[in-house]
Amino acid sequence: MWFLSCSLELIDKSLVHATESAIIDWSYQIQGALKKESSEPLLQGSNPNPKVELEFWKNRCDDLQCIYDQLRTRKVRNMMEVLERVESSYVPAFKAMLMDVEAALTEAQDIHLHLTPLKHHLEDIETVEFSEVKPFLVPLLHVVCLVWVTSKHYNVPVRIVVLLQEICNLLIQQALVYLSPEDLLKGEMEESLGKVQMVLGILNAFKGAFEERREKLHTYYEPGQEVREWDFHAMMVFARLDSFLKRLEVVEDLLATALDLMKLEKIEFSGIKGKALSQQVLDMYEEFQEVYKVFAERTYDCLELTNMEFEQDAFDFQQKVEDIDRRLGSVFIQAFDDASDLEHAFKLLDMFGSLLERPLIAADAADKYSVLISMFNSALDHARLIYSRHIQAELELGSPPVHKNMPPVAGVLSWAQELHIPHLCLSVLAKLLYEMEIPGKALFLSVSF
Repeated sequence: MWFLSCSLELIDKSLVHATESAIIDWSYQIQGALKKESSEPLLQGSNPNPKVELEFWKNRCDDLQCIYDQLRTRKVRNMMEVLERVESSYVPAFKAMLMDVEAALTEAQDIHLHLTPLKHHLEDIETVEFSEVKPFLVPLLHVVCLVWVTSKHYNVPVRIVVLLQEICNLLIQQALVYLSPEDLLKGEMEESLGKVQMVLGILNAFKGAFEERREKLHTYYEPGQEVREWDFHAMMVFARLDSFLKRLEVVEDLLATALDLMKLEKIEFSGIKGKALSQQVLDMYEEFQEVYKVFAERTYDCLELTNMEFEQDAFDFQQKVEDIDRRLGSVFIQAFDDASDLEHAFKLLDMFGSLLERPLIAADAADKYSVLISMFNSALDHARLIYSRHIQAELELGSPPVHKNMPPVAGVLSWAQELHIPHLCLSVLAKLLYEMEIPGKALFLSVSF
């Protein structure tokens, strides 16, 4: 006892104080390192991609290994021996800190090991053009499911949601590169519309693939193994992606509308009112060009979700287009009423084409379809009457009547050709009847020509 008492007295109190102060400093620094989460960039609004997640866990693994190695050095063990001899209250705190570092290191090593296979899948998505990304989506989600099932520390909703959000960010990032938003509304409309529709298809396919993997998640588990489902709401994953999809749909509608209204330049009417109606449509075309020119003059990114200036421009454009659509519907009614016969009516339908699918125009034109069916039925009845007379004449003459000075076969073919309803009428009416619920559809489809 006397020897132990002398040993404690020989220990410099200043050394004990310095050692305890060092442990306090280490504790603050290590706790700061341990509290870091991979979700911090997302919470700060920086929209990181999955490579940030993989890099975070790699760096965390390296950093914690370095800390753990330092805490296990001979110098630190000597310091702890000193504190144990004086029965310092900081010894339990140091041991707890060491256990926390060891547990965090084990966690980081496990997560880094399981996330590493994602690397080459992410590189595939980054290296190919976005239009070719679709085949890589299911394999990527397949690996994410394997991570969830096999990792001991990553199979918690908060972490898998972060990873899925970052995958969404990657897809948005690659889509923006593919679309070149600054030129999207300034270039060729048809090409831009095709690109936007391509991106919409791929992003919606990703959402569909996610739901499919979620439903089949139980198939990744071994028999008897506890199944942990993805019971979090999809909105937690797709909040930003859904906002991006909505903006894309606005741009898609804008481009599709612009392509429709570009057809106004080539619309010309015949008949008594033809000249006046053609001038009205030309005026509408010039109005459309003027309002669409706004987008070509803007320097903003139309796909930036915080860009409210584009939202206002798109709203103003839509308001103007609705006014043009109402006036076009009125013009169509006047032109239809002015059509001299069935063939001219069908030429009018063919000339308007997809414009008739626009809701406001379609609402005005709907009443004319029954009139069109009635006109077509009358034409069929007239053709049937001519045919019956021809057959009766053949019975009376003993041979088919033909055009004067024409050989028999050529004469019969010429008569048959004149009897037929023009092909344009048939093709346009068939399209209308197939696409729309119009009275008389079944009757028309039962007619044999």
